[in-house]
Amino acid sequence: MAESAPLIEDEFAQRDDMGLQQLTEKTETEDQSFAKYLKMLMVAVPLIGLAFAVGTYFASVYLLGGKTILETKFSFIKEYQLSYIFLAVWLVGYTRSALGLVANAARAGARLDRPDQHVYKIMACSGPMKDAPYVLMANTGAVGRFNRAQRAVFNTDESMPLFLMNTVLASGVFGPVILVPLLLYCYGRLTFAVKYKNSLKERGAGFLPSMIGEKWIEGLTLFSAIKGLFF
Repeated sequence: MAESAPLIEDEFAQRDDMGLQQLTEKTETEDQSFAKYLKMLMVAVPLIGLAFAVGTYFASVYLLGGKTILETKFSFIKEYQLSYIFLAVWLVGYTRSALGLVANAARAGARLDRPDQHVYKIMACSGPMKDAPYVLMANTGAVGRFNRAQRAVFNTDESMPLFLMNTVLASGVFGPVILVPLLLYCYGRLTFAVKYKNSLKERGAGFLPSMIGEKWIEGLTLFSAIKGLFF
């Protein structure tokens, strides 16, 4: 069979002379991006995670027959003031989300697209390199695929310590039920890596389920803290 023609990718599509994304009428300002991510990361996502956690609790109690063991665990948590451990870990994660909010808003203002995470400048105050374009990641061909695949790995690594802490805490309370959001997370992360390698625009197909799994487990940690403290 004859080989198909290679896909032609434009390295400089929708970029200005400095290598940043072109400024258009649809380009978000930093303030607009901050407001968007504030609602998403600091309000909507935590509430969705908590809603999944509440649903998990009631399903465990009324559908899976786990009321006795769950109430025993929550009594233990309350008696020995372990709720503060759950709350402390959740608050650390919430603080991390706030840092992501600031960075994502600044990204919009810089007009820097993913997978780039930094902008490098040749620091020449005069001479022929004074107005040289910024140094950014290659985003086409085999090198671009590698860069995006690496970024998928690093993106997972960045959230892994907090994710593991939440998983350990939540699994200690909810037992085997934790495998449901955990497997969703694993599926999402693997899909995210493969799709991200293929195309920047495809990564959402994996990122969404991975975030649902991650925030679901995070919600279980918060739910455990609330129930141990107040109920």
